[in-house]
Parts: sequence; C-alpha cells; structure tokens
Amino acid sequence: MSRIPLVERPAEDRVEAVFAEIEDELGAVPSLFLVFAHHPALLEATWYGYKTVMIHGVLSPQLKEGIGLAISADNHCDYGIYHYSVTLQDLGVDKQEVMRIRTNPKHVHYSAGEHVLFDLARRANNAPSDHGQRLVEEALKLGVRDDEIVEALAVMELVSGFNHFADFLGLEPHRDRQ
Repeated sequence: MSRIPLVERPAEDRVEAVFAEIEDELGAVPSLFLVFAHHPALLEATWYGYKTVMIHGVLSPQLKEGIGLAISADNHCDYGIYHYSVTLQDLGVDKQEVMRIRTNPKHVHYSAGEHVLFDLARRANNAPSDHGQRLVEEALKLGVRDDEIVEALAVMELVSGFNHFADFLGLEPHRDRQ
C-alpha cells in the first residue's frame, strides 16, 4: 500500500485535466501519477516529461518499454517490472519475449542498433562511468543517430527515477491495471 494516499478525486481543475490526458494516452492513470497529484505543478511537469520521452520521440514504443523493463529489473523494482511487462504485452510483444527482455536480453529479437541502445541504457543505469565511450562508438558505427542515443538514455533516466519513487513510496504494481 502506498505510503502517501493516492489522489483518486482531484480537487483542482488542472489535476483533472492532466488525469484526463493521461487516461486518454494510457487508458488509466497509474498510481505514480495519482501520488504526484498531491503537487499539481510536479504532476504536470512529470507528465510532460513522460510524454516527451515515452510517447513521442524517435525510438519505437517497444524498444522504449523494453528499456523500461530492463532498467526496472536491474533496479529490482516490482512496480516497474509489472508496468513495463504489461505495456509490452499490450503492444503485441509475446510473453516469452517479455521474459527474455527481463532476464536474458542478449537473446531479445532486436536489431543490432536496438541492442546497442538497450545495452547502452542498461550500462548507464548500472555503471555510468564504465564503457560509455565504447558503447557510444559502437552505436555510431551501427548507424545509430545521436538523437536515438540521447532518447535511450532519457528513457533510462526517467524509468530509474520512477523506480526509486515507486519503491520508496511502496506503490503497488497491480493497482494500475484494475
């Protein structure tokens, strides 16, 4: 159970508007955003950042959600593991592939460029000072663009922050899919 109550019925019109937009985009308002609603300006900023990184951009939704799942698994975040696993399945990724992303990413069916972006994001999360130059050079040799590298790292940064937030506040993963 969340250590801070979820805002189920927003008192402010601006929170209601953000919730409506989130529901239109995601089908429901995840617990994470229900907690951010205690601070309307942070809710708006967090939702804008999420949209920019996860909904818009140059990388495929499947790759971004896959990076999200891998980062959440690396961070041992049950909330993130559940959320990204379900979202990947909603995007048409079969359960076996979702499990490979989570546990055995070398065997995931990504292109070479997607694999290096995936590895780069995981390395930045797990050991940010280690092998960055080599992985960026490898990505560039495979034809990966700078904006793709930046976006993969932005996914890592967003998801890692969400993982810490969700874990610290004890957000329940299954709450988002009722």
